[in-house]
Amino acid sequence: MYKRFTSFLLIFLLSAFGHTGHDHAKMIEAVKNGDFDSAQKITMDDDFYTDKPSLFVRYVELGSLHYLKGEYYQALQNFDKAHRLSKELYTTSVSKSVAAQIVGDGVSPYAGERYELSLLRFYQSMTHYRLYEQGFYESYTVKTERQEQEKEESVNEKIIERKDLSESEKRRHFNAARAAILDWNSLLTTYLNESGDKKIFKQDMLAKTYGAEIHDIYGSSGDKQIARQLYQDAQKLLDSVYADYDAYAGEQKKKLSEYAEHKGQDLTASTAKKENVKFVLKAGIITPKIAEKVDFNIPLTAFLASGSKNDLADCLGMVLPGQKISFEIPSMKKPEKIKDYQLIIKDGTDKTLAAKNMVLTAPVSETAYWEFQRQRGSLIAKKGARLTSKYVTSVIAACAIYDRNNIGSWLAAYGAFAASSKLIEESEYADIRYWGLLPHAVYQQSVALKPGNYTGELRLNDKVIKAFTFTVAQSLPTLVDLNLLKE
Repeated sequence: MYKRFTSFLLIFLLSAFGHTGHDHAKMIEAVKNGDFDSAQKITMDDDFYTDKPSLFVRYVELGSLHYLKGEYYQALQNFDKAHRLSKELYTTSVSKSVAAQIVGDGVSPYAGERYELSLLRFYQSMTHYRLYEQGFYESYTVKTERQEQEKEESVNEKIIERKDLSESEKRRHFNAARAAILDWNSLLTTYLNESGDKKIFKQDMLAKTYGAEIHDIYGSSGDKQIARQLYQDAQKLLDSVYADYDAYAGEQKKKLSEYAEHKGQDLTASTAKKENVKFVLKAGIITPKIAEKVDFNIPLTAFLASGSKNDLADCLGMVLPGQKISFEIPSMKKPEKIKDYQLIIKDGTDKTLAAKNMVLTAPVSETAYWEFQRQRGSLIAKKGARLTSKYVTSVIAACAIYDRNNIGSWLAAYGAFAASSKLIEESEYADIRYWGLLPHAVYQQSVALKPGNYTGELRLNDKVIKAFTFTVAQSLPTLVDLNLLKE
């Protein structure tokens, strides 16, 4: 009886090991180094979050990678998949939830952290706008079917040709960029209504500042009124949600406050003076999600409450001393300080037309860091409760062979509990799945320029760290999208 039970317990615990994504860090490092080809190869591996519970991470990482490569149509396909999946997982099935409670977080479907779902709307809007501006879907290759021929696996591929977009198709993406902002606001409203915890993430500064830009670009009187309100909301968030952020402890708070006030005034500026060129800088890579080891003490009363044999207390005195019990929870190291970037705009004669400070509108790493800090207590309590049940079951199994008159049974019980404790600990690894290609921080700025070709520079401590060119069109405002992978 005992042997059968223990065998079942070990098999059950071994099945608790979910997907950990060992290649994830390698992919992120390749992207940071600008080696997109190597990063792409890693994502093609069968181990790269292809298991069903981890598909959200796969979709957002593929979306980010395609986005950074300028493959906006493929990026949008993956971001949309992540969006649909996250909505499906919002009401996780009871069976999956129960399984996760029993065997660990790693087997539970990963639906994304709140801040990740918020930024997903940002990327969807940005990608739609990029497709609207560029006016075509890139050519790409898709795998169709795998066949086994002469004991060799072959992959059939199909080339999807580039598609130039009609004016109505471009307009559809233009409208979708705004629709993503409305969906973003709806998501944050849901967070606000559902959460009684004032500290948990439910408001996003970027939704205000970037959302206001999109509404301004859309241009109707109603949209401009919404944009004006969003800039007012941004200033309020500085003194509430972001009041304790290190990122806004210095000059960045003043810069953002002045920026929001100025942008509110720019909404009513004449066409000739209006800031028609919008800059969005995504700088660095988000601080990695890591596992934190937590030591755990199970109260003796939890074992005694199981209603087992009278000599269980005797057995506990033999098997528990010296046994180390611990588990892991997801965490994040305190992120690096925010950097101050300066934007320089020049014309064809190398004449400086504008010099402005980039304004921090999304301290992404710090937002994530505080989320994990705020969840730490509840994560420990949740896992502690689950582990108590597991260890009680393990002790009962071990003590089933305990006989106070047989010294050999003492050693056997101790060994059985030590073995099962090791498996329990290993099954309770931290779920460190996360969207690793998110930026460390997002900055914004805008300038008024006439139609034409320009050069720009990003400077850090008076040193040029990125040079770029851009064209200002005659009609709608221009969105200049900047990505700085290594700060």
